[in-house]
Amino acid sequence: MTRDEQDRPEPTPAQRRRNRERAEARELILSSARDVARRDGWDAVTMRRLADEIEYSANFAYRYFTGRDDILLALVREGFARLRDSMESAATHAGPGPVGGSAAGASGTAAAAVRRAAHAYLDFAMAEPDLYQLMYGLGGVRVPATDAWDEGQAVGDLLTGLLATAGDAQPERHVLQLWATAHGLIALLVVGRVVVDADGLHALLEDALTDCLTRVLPGAETPGKIPDPTQGTPQSP
Repeated sequence: MTRDEQDRPEPTPAQRRRNRERAEARELILSSARDVARRDGWDAVTMRRLADEIEYSANFAYRYFTGRDDILLALVREGFARLRDSMESAATHAGPGPVGGSAAGASGTAAAAVRRAAHAYLDFAMAEPDLYQLMYGLGGVRVPATDAWDEGQAVGDLLTGLLATAGDAQPERHVLQLWATAHGLIALLVVGRVVVDADGLHALLEDALTDCLTRVLPGAETPGKIPDPTQGTPQSP
């Protein structure tokens, strides 16, 4: 605890109540924005539409956000934080998981942690497609990358650290390669250029992971057989 924290007075019951009410109101607005986007796309998220959605006056959301862009930025930052947490949890907790995650073989090794984190990235994108599109500018609405740079960078830093721990001499380079593969698969799925199910996407990512890890990590093991993504066929560009 810092000296400033020691000197700071404890919040009063009234302050704690106001802080709680503020957090609840912000979450209500953010949740409503996600609901609107899920139904009608991010272009439909406006301050007036949110007021109708939560059945408050048009000025209600302005008490907690400066405007629509502020709401979208909060969602992007939240999305990156959740993505990082999901990847970190997958990396540190071995066990049954998606196709590719449980097939890594030596689940207690650093290389297996890289695999689990990468597959968790894919799982997040498929579980939260609307939020993922907003985070990466795929939903027709862009939040400047510089505004949420630290939160986005934390995702890459996590995977960089896992690769470095596994013995990768150029982890930043290989994070870029793996991210391009995972993000590319999701982007192609979003725009309808591939027709493939979740297992097929994980199998394609696992191929890229195997190519990368067995090439750059000393003594990396090749995982067990991963089902071929035969349920979907890429369309021509």
